Amino acid sequence: MKYKGVMCLMKNAVILFVYNRPQHTQRVIEGLKKNHIEKLYVFSDGAAKEVDQQLVNDTRNLIKNIDWCEVEAVYHTNNKGLAESVINGVTQVFSKGYERVIVLEDDCVPNENFVSFMNSAFDYYENDDEIMHVSGFGLPINKYTNSDTYFTPYPCSWGWGTWSKYWKECDFYQHSAYKELLENEVDIKKFNYAGQAFSAFLEAQIQGKVNSWLIRWYYHIFINNGKCVWSYESLIKNKGFDGTGAHKVKYDRFNQKNICVNKSEFVFENNKKINSKLIKEFRRYFIGRSMTEKIKTILYQLTGLIV
Repeated sequence: MKYKGVMCLMKNAVILFVYNRPQHTQRVIEGLKKNHIEKLYVFSDGAAKEVDQQLVNDTRNLIKNIDWCEVEAVYHTNNKGLAESVINGVTQVFSKGYERVIVLEDDCVPNENFVSFMNSAFDYYENDDEIMHVSGFGLPINKYTNSDTYFTPYPCSWGWGTWSKYWKECDFYQHSAYKELLENEVDIKKFNYAGQAFSAFLEAQIQGKVNSWLIRWYYHIFINNGKCVWSYESLIKNKGFDGTGAHKVKYDRFNQKNICVNKSEFVFENNKKINSKLIKEFRRYFIGRSMTEKIKTILYQLTGLIV
C-alpha cells in the first residue's frame, strides 16, 4: 500500500543532539533545511575537557545562526555524555506534549525526504502497538519484499523516531533486570536473534565499559515484544566514521551505499512476521565474539553468501 504522509506539526518534534563537531553538524543542518521543518529542538552537551571548549562553542554558533526555522536550544554547562543527553533530551521534549519525535545526532545527515518518510511511517503505524521504533537508515541488504521497509526486533539509532507512549514507559536503569536476562540462556538466544553482538553489548553496559541508551532501549522493546521499522534504501548518511565521535570508530562496517533519492511516497510493510532470511543477512552486521560468526561475516562481505 502506498502512503503519502502529511506533516503533523502539533504531533511531531525534530531533535538534534550535538557536541564538538562543527563540520559534521553543519552538514546535518544543511540536510534538515532541505526537509523544510518549522521547528528544531537542539541539545548541546557541555565540554568534557577544556580542549573541547572551542569546538563546542563553534558548534553552538552554527545552531545560533539558524534562521530558516524556529530553534529551541539547550546548552549544557556540564558534560552529560551521549547516552544521558539522549535519554534526558527526548524525555524533556516529550514532556512538552508531543506524541512522536524524530531524532538525529550530529553525524547523521538526512536526505531531503527523510522527515517526510518518518512522518509517513508514524502515521501509518500509529495504531499498531507492536511497532515501537522507526528509522530512516537502510543497511545494504537484499530486498525480500515489495515494500520500502522491513521489521526487525532491533532498533537503529541513526535517524530514528518513536512515540511518547513507548518512551515514557521505558526505565533506562534496570540493571538487575539486565543481569537476570544475561543469566538465562534461553533469553540470551532470543535477545540475540537479530545479532549475536547484542548480549555482549548489554553486558558491556552493565560492566560500565560502554554507556549506551540504545542497548537499554532495545531491552525495553524486547521485553515488550515490540518491532522496529527499518528502510531498505537509506534516507540517512552517517558521516561519523572518522574517529571523532563518542565511539571513535573509523571503519564503516555498514558499507553505506543504498541511498534513497527522489521519493515522496513509500510502501510500508504490513506483514509483521519477521523474515528469517532477512534476519540471517541482518545478523552479519551485528556479529558476536565467536570465530564462527566472524567467518560467516567475512564470507558474506566477500561473496554475498549468507550462511
